Amino acid sequence: MPGLPGIMFRAGDGLQVTDVVDALAADVPFVAGSLQAQYAGDSSIPRVLVTDYVAIPLQRAVPNIVLLGKGLTMLRFAGVGFEGRERLPLEGDFDKTFTLYCPAGYERDALEIFTPNLMQLLMDTTGGCDVELVDDWMFVYSRPGFRRDGSTLARIAEATGFVRSTVERQTSRYVDDRAPKIGATVSPEEFEARRGGVAAGGRRVKTKSTPLQKLVLIGSWVVFLAIAGYAVYEWLLPRL
Repeated sequence: MPGLPGIMFRAGDGLQVTDVVDALAADVPFVAGSLQAQYAGDSSIPRVLVTDYVAIPLQRAVPNIVLLGKGLTMLRFAGVGFEGRERLPLEGDFDKTFTLYCPAGYERDALEIFTPNLMQLLMDTTGGCDVELVDDWMFVYSRPGFRRDGSTLARIAEATGFVRSTVERQTSRYVDDRAPKIGATVSPEEFEARRGGVAAGGRRVKTKSTPLQKLVLIGSWVVFLAIAGYAVYEWLLPRL
């Protein structure tokens, strides 16, 4: 489903979605599928990745919060990095299992949503995956094939039910006091822009190239300049 606001959809080029399971009309609504796209296209090591995802609709818009699993998870493998100042330390063992990023100034909001009971639930049900809250959606990104082993759809529905009920309990009353109030005379365009309920500064975490991308990019330029310099030297040498 291209057009979903998840970061794996936003950051990729040439999106192709396959194996879609549309359960939005179910008692426990979700959409699951496989997403193929090219990532890190502006670097010297672009890559085509296939990611399995589960998208869970929420009752209300929330700040963009990203919870990275440890290790080489899909967001890291896609070359998506985050501003260090937007990292929020977690308490106890959760900091050993996850890395949490939220927009600057939304640290308290993130902790009010990602309470210890929700963190424990995510640890139990989405281990090794990345989790993102954005707009009025929750995304779980996993390695390809994650959804295909065993009675996968049954497990997705069960896990989605547990996670969704907990996430919605934490987010159903969320109010961003920074968001502009909707007056009685706004235009339809202004109303559409503001109805999400989250101020502009909280809608997206800031992303950047990963250190590996930067290192390879710098190395590529060094090699390119060295080759170019040698070619110029070879051209000038007979003429000196």
